Amino acid sequence: MIQGLRNRLPRAKQALIRQAQTADNRAALEALDQLRARGWTQDGSLRAANFTRANLAGARLARANLEGIVLREADLTGAYFGAALLHAADFTYANLANANLCDAHLQAACFAGADLQRAHLAAADLRGADLRGANLANANLWHARLEGADLSGAALAGANLDGVRCDALTTLPDGTPWSPAADLRRFCVSSPQSVQPDREWP
Repeated sequence: MIQGLRNRLPRAKQALIRQAQTADNRAALEALDQLRARGWTQDGSLRAANFTRANLAGARLARANLEGIVLREADLTGAYFGAALLHAADFTYANLANANLCDAHLQAACFAGADLQRAHLAAADLRGADLRGANLANANLWHARLEGADLSGAALAGANLDGVRCDALTTLPDGTPWSPAADLRRFCVSSPQSVQPDREWP
């Protein structure tokens, strides 16, 4: 359904989206700039678009509507997604080192095996997110919502977890469920766990 609607987008918009999906970082960022200038990053034109292995390092997508977008194995180093709509987005094995996802809406997003080192996730909504095997070393998760999130095998060394919100459905890095007695600090002071790139995440 969504693909059919995308095929009916104006040709200029389709061309820019295809350009943004390339591995050429400069060309991709130029296309995103034009899409943003025309309001096409916020009107749903990029919902569920496939950006697998795209090179969007340094992209500026604040408040963009990117629900269901596929960014598997994409280079998103230093990208800015402040307050973006990213429900059910697929970031499996993506490189999000130093990315800014402050206030982003990331409910049910998949970050399995993703590199989120030093990522800024303050006040991000990660309810129900899949963070299995993600590298969150030195990430800022200040007041992030983690209810129902799965952090099995995630590396949290040096991460800021002040004020994070969890519930009984939150799975901690050691595979145990969160409880009011859980001390999350023990995961932050341990040596970084190795993310297992050879493991197949869904």
